[in-house]
Amino acid sequence: MATATQEIRGTAADVAQEERADTGMDTGTLLGALGGIFLITVAIIRGGDAGIFININSALIVIGGALSTSFIAFPSKKVLGMVTIIRNAFKPNVYEPEDYVDDITRLASVYRSRGMKQLENEESQLDNRFLKNGIAMIVDGYNAKEIHELMERELNAMNERHNSGIKVIRFIALQAPVFGMAGTLIGLVQMLMHLDDPSTIGPALATALITTFYGLMLANLIMTPLAAKLTTRTDMEGILCKAIRIGIIGIHDRVNPQKIQRGMNALLSPGQQRE
Repeated sequence: MATATQEIRGTAADVAQEERADTGMDTGTLLGALGGIFLITVAIIRGGDAGIFININSALIVIGGALSTSFIAFPSKKVLGMVTIIRNAFKPNVYEPEDYVDDITRLASVYRSRGMKQLENEESQLDNRFLKNGIAMIVDGYNAKEIHELMERELNAMNERHNSGIKVIRFIALQAPVFGMAGTLIGLVQMLMHLDDPSTIGPALATALITTFYGLMLANLIMTPLAAKLTTRTDMEGILCKAIRIGIIGIHDRVNPQKIQRGMNALLSPGQQRE
């Protein structure tokens, strides 16, 4: 039997993502990213010579500068973990709150009609850690106040963990245009050193501006939308966990399952509610 005194290591969303890690990608995020890149590329190609937009030096300044300052601003572990965070944004949305409503109302009925022993048996079959730990606390004899406090702590820890990763992405989104401008200034300085040859001014100026273009694209086409997507998912996880907590407290207090369902539905959007 799992005990509530063990360290709580996961959340509803964390477990669901682990279980469905290989089920595919979120089509909205993927289509948005690929669609934006495709449309911008088509516009560039239609405008003439697309090759002038490929500049390794500009990419090194923007990407290298943004990453370097990230390592200065944040612990290296958080910056390196950004890859996993970004990958999560492209995973499908695995939260189905209505299913948790069904599970919790079923568990409430089991507890009311068949007692603690059957609830303990049901606990071993749950694969959602947040829900499972809540049931474990009921089985282990925690009171409603203790259960609420422990689940609140985990919810806060989840928000802090997720927001710390989002902060890194937002920081890079802010730094990319800055280093884009820095690269432009570098290019302008190099261009001014050769003013004696007017034929080089136009191409050199175009190359200098490409760095700003790279910075804007990295910030506004990739990093800022990813931060917004992850923030939305964190909010969804928080609502889901609060709904589960309502259900756990209701099970503990042997509340009527229909009343528990209405309490959980109150936190969910109309499309997520279970009638």
